[in-house]
Amino acid sequence: MGLVSWCEESELGAWRQVMYRPSPLAGLVESIWLFDGKLLRRERYYPTGELDLIVQLGPPSESFRIVEGQPAGAFPPSSLAGLIVAPLVIEAPAVPSRMLGIRLRPAGAYSMIGVPLRELTGATLDLHDVIGSEARRLAERLDDAGSDEASVMLLGEWIADRFARHPSTDPGVAYAVSEIERTGGKVSVGNILDRIGASPKRLTSLFEEQVGVKPKLFSRIVRFRRLAAALRTGAKSLSQTALAHGYYDQPHMNAEFREFAGMSPRRFAAAVPYPESSSLAD
Repeated sequence: MGLVSWCEESELGAWRQVMYRPSPLAGLVESIWLFDGKLLRRERYYPTGELDLIVQLGPPSESFRIVEGQPAGAFPPSSLAGLIVAPLVIEAPAVPSRMLGIRLRPAGAYSMIGVPLRELTGATLDLHDVIGSEARRLAERLDDAGSDEASVMLLGEWIADRFARHPSTDPGVAYAVSEIERTGGKVSVGNILDRIGASPKRLTSLFEEQVGVKPKLFSRIVRFRRLAAALRTGAKSLSQTALAHGYYDQPHMNAEFREFAGMSPRRFAAAVPYPESSSLAD
């Protein structure tokens, strides 16, 4: 998929967005995007098993703020957000903003920064604290890129270069992640261990280091992400949807929604989604 762009104007706000899903980086990067505009509603995020790198462009201005789910506070000008394992609510600034972001799969995040992802889980860090002065140089290059599309492509080139210079995911962990994704979180950890010949202790340790959470929690997150996507596309029966996604009954599904989304499945299904995002209007 090449670059796509569109303009949005609705009850959610007014903005222009550019998005790029680089096929050469599939499995490492979900998307690279640019946002330019203003949001009118808070955004509620739920766990999806992905991480986000965000760089604010232009002169310093008001920032997005975390208002629920992590310690309240403004996002740094450049930030890296680890896997979230609980709902997260973000409030947009009162003025228009312009920013670039990368939605990373765990293997991509580990290859990009080469530090244990468990240290990022449930946290949003200043990118400078993670990769040092390169964060400032990246922001300066993006400010000088000349166009939105050029900024997006430059960010894609930057991250591809980072991948080439840092360690890749352990083959056993990569296999475990791919099987969890392929089965929608339904594969058992025991089955994975049989295939890769690793001990439970070693797999769990490597998985937490290179993904950010233990295999069973990652499986739950992947299963929930699939379920959430089904509800967002208009699945009719909650009970049938629960069974189809590996929940043994509807109360089990309801408990997952309370933990991961902070709301009931019916409220989730009725919420207004942000386009091309895993967030809901809050």
